Amino acid sequence: MSGSVKRRQLLRWTGWFAAINVVLFALVGLRYLLIYRFPADLAGQIYAPLAFLGQMTLLAAVPLLLLLMPLCLLWPRRGLIMSLGVLIASTGLSLLVLDTQVFAQNRFHLSLLTVSLFEWTTWVFVGVMLLILVVFQAMLAGIVWRNFAIWPGSRRGGWVATILVLVWLGSAGLHIWGDAVAHTPVTQFTRFLPLYYPISAKGDLARLGWVDPDEVQRQRQLRGSLEADVGQLKYPLQPLNCVAPEKPLNVVMILIDALRPDAIHPDLTPHLARFRDNSLEFANHFSGGNSSRMGFFSMFYGLPTTYWQSFYDLQRRPVLMEELDRQGYSLALHSATGFGRPTLADRTVFSNIPDLPGAGQYGNAQVTANWLQQLADAPPAQPFFALLVYDPPIATMPADSDARLPMEERFQANPDAKAAWRRYRLAMAAVDEDVGRVMADLENRGMLDNTVVLITSDHGYEFDDNGLGYIGHASSFSDAQLLSTLLMHWPGKAPARIDARTSHHGLPVTLMQDLLGCTNDAGDFSVGTNLFSGESWEWIMAGSYSAHAIVQPDQVIVSHPGGFVEILDQNYQPLGRGALNADLVRESMAAMSRYFQ
Repeated sequence: MSGSVKRRQLLRWTGWFAAINVVLFALVGLRYLLIYRFPADLAGQIYAPLAFLGQMTLLAAVPLLLLLMPLCLLWPRRGLIMSLGVLIASTGLSLLVLDTQVFAQNRFHLSLLTVSLFEWTTWVFVGVMLLILVVFQAMLAGIVWRNFAIWPGSRRGGWVATILVLVWLGSAGLHIWGDAVAHTPVTQFTRFLPLYYPISAKGDLARLGWVDPDEVQRQRQLRGSLEADVGQLKYPLQPLNCVAPEKPLNVVMILIDALRPDAIHPDLTPHLARFRDNSLEFANHFSGGNSSRMGFFSMFYGLPTTYWQSFYDLQRRPVLMEELDRQGYSLALHSATGFGRPTLADRTVFSNIPDLPGAGQYGNAQVTANWLQQLADAPPAQPFFALLVYDPPIATMPADSDARLPMEERFQANPDAKAAWRRYRLAMAAVDEDVGRVMADLENRGMLDNTVVLITSDHGYEFDDNGLGYIGHASSFSDAQLLSTLLMHWPGKAPARIDARTSHHGLPVTLMQDLLGCTNDAGDFSVGTNLFSGESWEWIMAGSYSAHAIVQPDQVIVSHPGGFVEILDQNYQPLGRGALNADLVRESMAAMSRYFQ
């Protein structure tokens, strides 16, 4: 038999073996669909099975095709190719069985962290299952060879491949549309499939003129949360029990992107320094994320960022915003970058708020001007919650100015960090002027006696603090990128420095309990504790755009996409695998699943 015939037969076997394994993977994965609560919406009903079959195709077929087809062409050895195919398919199917078990019990997917919790009996089960599947796949490989590979080909294989590709394209197209128009019955399915990263392109569609973001927002407001399958979440765990105080306090939250607490200096940011010296300073305060999106999420929801995708898909507000609404608070929302990207707060924190400013509509000066004008035009007849988001113009600042700035001696070892540190300080000095105008206006109006003022940051900012080359944020879970500013003026509370380890997760707890009169246990809606409790966290969960970490004072466990795990010390240096604390991982997994049905 010629080499070309062998190659053709091996390629035919690979294709059919992959196709049949798609069916096997789909049968095992049906458990995801049985858990999922299908929406009443037709698009959502169509999307879920299409996305399911498309993902099972990727999980089952792509590893086989990518690894075996080059071998078929370059080294056509039947025994080698079939053995590898059996091993790949058996391993993939075993992992899928395990993942369905983990997801059914905990509502999150398999990772190296979950694997670290397996008892020896689980490993015995895995070994027996893998052995059985190897025998089964070997028998299946022979059947496929005898019935599909050695006989002359037909077009049936091409039709099967075409159908599977069209299914994947159909699910991808539906998600692109559903995400662009904020159609919850489509987007809410994402978390149910392992390694599933659907395509989003709402920005591209808007630029092409195919989607009108303003119209999408209006339609979303009309629909409200009626589309959301609230059965996916147990949030809050218990109904809220809140009694509005007789004399409610206003809230002004000033959020400065990436403001490190140690960047506040009397000679650089005099207004921030003055506010710090006359307020409650949380000197050891950490964000729940190293990115704007996740930091923002953690400070309003008080939940691990592993929940972000679900709240985004369902467009579910935090209970903090719901209770402010219920108690009649008016909202004043102004952001230099808008509430779309990068935070995507328009579909999470403020998902039901009309006329949110879009990305790039405001600059910092305009944020201040709009707020001062709003306060002047309509003095509040009711309590209000104001959020002013400032974006320090770091990129536009000069790195080579001759002017000497405070803290000049820091970060001199790395030239890039040195230049970034100069631009950063100049940008923070510029924002400080806006903060001064806001605070002067509140003081002149005599509003500080009945207004809580928070000055905070969404995350930190690194200048190669650990000598690893990291500059900026969203790149590591070191203290430099997580340590955040939190300064608080609260009427009736004396200025003080609070050294306990606190986090953004405690901010909604504090506002719910001490501002809005909620008597619920914090665990009903958050993983945080009241900031005034004096308690230090033993560990927190922090997230980035793709990874997440369990952060302890002296150790960080980072879980990357695909399940890769790093264990690092407080200087972000690798530790041995033996440093993994199984009890800590169990606690974090419980926090990650607590608010899912």
